[in-house]
Amino acid sequence: MPLTKTGPFRPQTQQVIDAVNAAFPKAFQGVCKASDMPATEADEDLEEDGFLSDFVFLGDGWAVRIDYDPEDPDLCLGLSAGNTEAETGGLEVDLDDGEEIPADVLADVMAFLDEERPSA
Repeated sequence: MPLTKTGPFRPQTQQVIDAVNAAFPKAFQGVCKASDMPATEADEDLEEDGFLSDFVFLGDGWAVRIDYDPEDPDLCLGLSAGNTEAETGGLEVDLDDGEEIPADVLADVMAFLDEERPSA
C-alpha cells in the first residue's frame, strides 16, 4: 500500500501525525488514504459507512484512522486506533463534526497506543 510522509495532509491528519511523532519518536511510517488501500472486507465496510478516511501508520502494525465527512471533507467525524494485523479491540472516538481534534482526545488516543502497543 502506498504510504507517504510528505503532505500536505488534511489539518486533522496532521494533528495526529504531530501527536504520534511527539509520543513515539521514529514510529511514524506514513499516511495512506482508504481509497488507496488494497480492497478488503474491512475497507468495504468503510465505503458502506460513507467515510473518507486517512490512516496514520506506526511501524508495528498499529494505525490511527481519521474519518471525514464525505460531503464536507474539512469535518472530522471520528478517530479509531488499533492493530491492523490482529482482531483485537481498538479505541473508537466519535467527534461532533470537528474542524480540529480536541487535545484531550489526541491525548487519550496516544495513551491507548502507549498502553496497548507491545513495542511501546
